[in-house]
Amino acid sequence: MAKIEKIILQSTTGFSVEVLNLGGIITKIMALDKYGIRSNVVLNYENLDDYLTNPLFLGCFIGPVAGRTKDGKLPIDGKILQLDVSLHTNSLHSCKDGLHNVIWKIEEQATDRLVLSYETKDDSCTIHYKLTYTVFDDNLTINYDASSTSKTYLSLTNHSYFNLSGNLEQTVNKHELKLNCSHFVRLDQESLPVELVPIKDSPVDFSVNQIIGEAIESKEIDIRNASGIDHPFKCEAKNPIAILKDTSTGRVMKVSTSQPYVIVYSGNFLHSATSESGKILNRFSGICFETQDLPNVINNKLDSVKFVTPESPYNHQTTFSFSTF
Repeated sequence: MAKIEKIILQSTTGFSVEVLNLGGIITKIMALDKYGIRSNVVLNYENLDDYLTNPLFLGCFIGPVAGRTKDGKLPIDGKILQLDVSLHTNSLHSCKDGLHNVIWKIEEQATDRLVLSYETKDDSCTIHYKLTYTVFDDNLTINYDASSTSKTYLSLTNHSYFNLSGNLEQTVNKHELKLNCSHFVRLDQESLPVELVPIKDSPVDFSVNQIIGEAIESKEIDIRNASGIDHPFKCEAKNPIAILKDTSTGRVMKVSTSQPYVIVYSGNFLHSATSESGKILNRFSGICFETQDLPNVINNKLDSVKFVTPESPYNHQTTFSFSTF
């Protein structure tokens, strides 16, 4: 097994990010609060061995297909590409075949920049992936690039759980969230997308600033089906697409992206998995902003599908910007 390495990136402001070459995992983001104190604002494991299994996908790169895919089936030009479904009825984040489990090659490393690469091959297709992490001031930008020798489908993201309090034992229920999105996607009982509807006056109406706990506590079916927030929101090229605030520390995080959707996940099942070291995380102790394609879009046809071809490689970017108020 290749060596697992920890890389620390730092900007001139003192902002730092810790990344593992295992799964491209982000283990720390050290953000300032209103008192000038830096704390880690992403959930992490204390024991490195816990990342070898990582059932909660803490901080990792997700691919080749993020989210849930019905029966793990991807129809492409009359053929079916089968994703692993060994962990669920439907494929979740590509299950055991996901790239969150692999050790990436360190292509470039500088004080403020890290480039990781990985290549997959089968009889019909070779895919080369490149992940670039860049810090500038108090911002982290992740570039997702991939090229393929034949037509395929990719949806890539990062699965960091954010908690701006810096106290990772607390929940994010008192955090405030605003989304620059006019539509969200309703889910069925398997948390698969079924309908694109307006966000206005819905249980997840974050078109106006809303306390996260108030949405989680809703008895509406949209919340019940997902046991909290776990919904895709359609991005409309109006960045930042998400603004997260914690009034206790004054921290603010803005999320900007070129991706068509963001899945907002409130850590509904964080308490359901035990790490290798026996640690159990608290439910709702972190919130994810998974910028990606609409899950299962290749089957549900709720939006257009963009394939990756030799002539049309995959290229997207997401930036997490931190400040105080």
